[in-house]
Amino acid sequence: MSIYRWLAITVLVLVVLVPLMAISLVGSETGSRWILTQGQKYLSVDIQYKAFNGTLLNEFEFEDFRFESETFSYTPNKLIINWDPLALLSGVIRIDNIESLGGEIRLRAAQNSSQNADSEASVEDIQIELPLDVNLRNLLVKESRFFILETPSQELTIEASARANADGQLNIRQFRLEHQYLTTEISGKTKLSYPFKSELENNTHFHSPDFPSLKVKTEIAGDIRSLTTNSELSEGLVGEVTAKIDNPLNELTWQFDSNWQQNNLSLWLASVGADQVELSFAGDIRGEGGVTQASIEPDIAVTVNQQTMDIDGSVSYQDNIINFAPLNVHSRGDIQGQLTLQGNVSSLSTTPVIDASVSWEKITYEPNGISSHEGRLQAKGELDELAINLSNELSGVLEEDLQLVTEAKLKSDSLNILSLKLTHNDETVSGKAAINWKDNLSLTTDISGEYQQRTVNAEAKLRLSEPYLFVDQFNASWGAQSLIAEGALSPGKKLTWQVTSKDLSELSDVKGEVVATGDISGQLNQPEFKIGFNKFNLKHPDYNTVSLNQPITVVFNYEDITFNTTPVCLNYKGIDNPFCLKLEQQDKLISFDADASEIPLDLLQALVLPDVAYKLTGEVSAEVVGTFDYENMTLRKLDGAINADNSQVLAGEEKVILNQLNLTAKNRDDEGIDIGMTAIADELDFNLSGQLTIEKVAPDSPLSGKVSLNSKSLELLNLFAPQVDIGNGSTSAELNIAGDLNDPTASGKVNLNADRIIVLASGTLITELNAKLTADANVGEFTVNADGKIGDGDVAIEGELNAFKRTGNLVIKGKDLLILDTPDLLLVASPDISLKLEKDLVFVRGDLHLPKARITPVNLDQAVTESADVTLKNESKDPPLFSTNTDITVSLGEQVRVEALGFSGNLKGKLQITQQPDSVARGNGSIGVVSGNYEIYGQKLAIERGDLLFNGGPLDTPSLNLRVTRNIEKTGIDERPPETIGARVTGTINRPELSLFSTPPLPDSTILSYLLFGKPPGSQGDANNLELQAALLVGGRSAKFLTEGIKDTFDLDEVSLDSETSDVNDTSLYIGKYLSPRLYVKYGIGLLEPTSTFILRYTLSERLLFESTSTTEGQGGDLIYTIETK
Repeated sequence: MSIYRWLAITVLVLVVLVPLMAISLVGSETGSRWILTQGQKYLSVDIQYKAFNGTLLNEFEFEDFRFESETFSYTPNKLIINWDPLALLSGVIRIDNIESLGGEIRLRAAQNSSQNADSEASVEDIQIELPLDVNLRNLLVKESRFFILETPSQELTIEASARANADGQLNIRQFRLEHQYLTTEISGKTKLSYPFKSELENNTHFHSPDFPSLKVKTEIAGDIRSLTTNSELSEGLVGEVTAKIDNPLNELTWQFDSNWQQNNLSLWLASVGADQVELSFAGDIRGEGGVTQASIEPDIAVTVNQQTMDIDGSVSYQDNIINFAPLNVHSRGDIQGQLTLQGNVSSLSTTPVIDASVSWEKITYEPNGISSHEGRLQAKGELDELAINLSNELSGVLEEDLQLVTEAKLKSDSLNILSLKLTHNDETVSGKAAINWKDNLSLTTDISGEYQQRTVNAEAKLRLSEPYLFVDQFNASWGAQSLIAEGALSPGKKLTWQVTSKDLSELSDVKGEVVATGDISGQLNQPEFKIGFNKFNLKHPDYNTVSLNQPITVVFNYEDITFNTTPVCLNYKGIDNPFCLKLEQQDKLISFDADASEIPLDLLQALVLPDVAYKLTGEVSAEVVGTFDYENMTLRKLDGAINADNSQVLAGEEKVILNQLNLTAKNRDDEGIDIGMTAIADELDFNLSGQLTIEKVAPDSPLSGKVSLNSKSLELLNLFAPQVDIGNGSTSAELNIAGDLNDPTASGKVNLNADRIIVLASGTLITELNAKLTADANVGEFTVNADGKIGDGDVAIEGELNAFKRTGNLVIKGKDLLILDTPDLLLVASPDISLKLEKDLVFVRGDLHLPKARITPVNLDQAVTESADVTLKNESKDPPLFSTNTDITVSLGEQVRVEALGFSGNLKGKLQITQQPDSVARGNGSIGVVSGNYEIYGQKLAIERGDLLFNGGPLDTPSLNLRVTRNIEKTGIDERPPETIGARVTGTINRPELSLFSTPPLPDSTILSYLLFGKPPGSQGDANNLELQAALLVGGRSAKFLTEGIKDTFDLDEVSLDSETSDVNDTSLYIGKYLSPRLYVKYGIGLLEPTSTFILRYTLSERLLFESTSTTEGQGGDLIYTIETK
């Protein structure tokens, strides 16, 4: 055999037999085990397994497989691999299935190693190409515990399918990860070489049982140099987020833009225990930045518990500093207004330093009308040495605006209020305080000042050493009122207190003095406190002293809401038996027993109704016994009676005796309450009786009852309504009460007849009045029918009225009614008006014709206004009972005359008057002058024509369009007076503007001379001073406008032109100012003559004042005593 044949046989053996042997080796389980055993010897990592089944040629599995490296370990209970070796012939490594069941997968942090420091490769050098395509058709990791670094273990399920091409592109058909609280899926493609260009889609579902469900769908595109993501959120949060990351390996920059629909976060907050907060938001949030800097720009609307806030602005971070530049919060809802936060927080890496402020304008709390017009809160310094300054102006807390200015220093263990200043109505209360919590909580404060012309003082030193409270000092006083407390809430000690008022009229309408003392014992960590009332004295200047019969002790437990008290008994000199109230609590029941006899009615009136126009005399006795179940809110027992028989009601010289006056109340077995009332005055033939049944003690308790009234005299109404004078008449009523306590109704009828009613303030005379109110039980609304005479005219009123709901509709019609008849105002009207009542609002609509009127108000030029220094003591303004919404048309008849503000004449025209609630009345229309005159510089000139124009402005400021003239008679043979001399008056009635005219045209000085004196200049003396003399004439309104302007500009109390004599050359300009409420100074300088005057006036008492006068001609002084006569 030749050598070539042997070579051929050898090659055949190597080519055929060796692969066949290799295939037979890996194709058998024994051969596969041998290959794996030999391979373990050459691997750099630790791979172990307990058992191997199958062959490496197709499907095989490991039991208790173990792979260990420095940063990674993989120990499944079973690992199954199925692959197709024949796919290698087509250049693909195809793995049909990999299943990893059970076991653990751990990721650990790498240990520091310096040996590879010099061999680290750049990410940009990563280039991955595969010799063959790798196709993983299915990967399943199931029931495995994952340990990632130091986090607790998590059980995850992973499903994947992917293909890696030889050119380094990875196509992810599916990657699904399931966790107990999370499911996420990824698909798409990515390059395994730099720059790792990718196009991926991700769907993630958060489904934790503790939080709301949330789904996020994200699209990722780009590479490691620039990556863009677009995300859509649904279910728990709804919104869209677009983000971009650039150059993350070198100078990282990022930006995002998000849009959020209306998202309710209440469920998210409830999951962390904040279920009392309702929070939602919507809007846009944008941001950009890098590794060392960031900027966020919100433009969102946030609603917290129905309070909505719009937030916009910018927050940025750079160089270890957070900047607010600025951040605006605009609040809508119960709280309205805008806050602005600006400033910065620096040195974040060491000790943060704050330099920020919050400012606001017109923040209002709508429910109670409290508002802050403007304010600013500034914080500056380190957290352990933070200076705080607050300035704020509040309205709605008191009658006038309240200014608050505070300077404080905040440390880690204390707050020192260095200055606290409250200013109200030119009065100031200032003070300082210190709060320390280093060891125990303590408070020290010192306040002083003036409020409502009364001195305010307060000093306090309190310490809290839990559970003990120590009051070392507490003294507070305001005017005649004071509170003193001292002691401790600790074992063996008491907190004593004393309340004193030396003048109760400073607090209420009640007069007199009161002193009360007592003590409190207990501890803050115990629910029970003992409160003692040791002394109580109330002394009225017109009556004897009311005092405690014996000390009172109340034991209160705030956990069980229980209390026990000793009887409360009040003594009054002249009464044999004291007024006593006994309260007892047992088993959720409160028993009460009140007993009083022979209590003077005038004493009760002095304490309860001190300012009414009538006076009560007589005695009242009362006895009330009952039991109340406060757990079930039911009245177990009630039996009470109040009697004031033979009492008297007095007003002036009028007196009415109530022979019988009593009130009874008693409950029935079914928890209902029967109430009865009787009032009888034999002298007036007056009889009032009523019964009312309340089914249960609850706001929705049904009601039923009757009221009966008969009186053949209206004298009792005179006593209770002193502003009217009522003549003879009678009244009767039969009413039925129904409904419930929340919505009572009445039905029946009411009749009233009066021959004369005079409204004293307006002089209105109503005669022949007949009124009838009737209501059907099913309607609950009274039908009103009334007629009578007002003056000589007839009036009729018809409509419906519900007194309980304060709703109704009334129509008033009349002709030639004398509505007002006073020296200043006479008004005759013919109304055709409808009134609609809706609780506190009255709608007025219709027409009002005024055939006759006379308006002659007080001369406003002579009215005296108080100085700016004057403060009215205890001044209070009661709000109106109703607000009005008016839209009526007023027409004027032939006899309407006005004499006011320089105008005197007859008017005619039509005017539409409108008024919204809490605003001024406005007018549209015109009032023409039929005939009249207008006063200019003290001269009455005839009005040739003119109009008062109303163009929607306030009713008291109409525009003027008047033309006034004076007829000049010829006084000399050679004198030829002008054909026409006059003035045009425009502007408003409060600030008229004057222009002069004549035919033929003449200088203003000549026209003025003709208007004032009827003669040309030169015919009445010193013509050079003609214009000034005319302006200084008494009654000149132009002079008043001049002086009023100076007065307002320089905040003076008086600026006037005056003359001590009838010579105009003696006229001086005077200015005056109150330097204090008692001291007034006044200085005058001559306008035509070189004279000066200085006046000093000092008020010594209410009736006595001293006045000193010094002039260029001399000086003098006077004591002036004022006597008032009636």
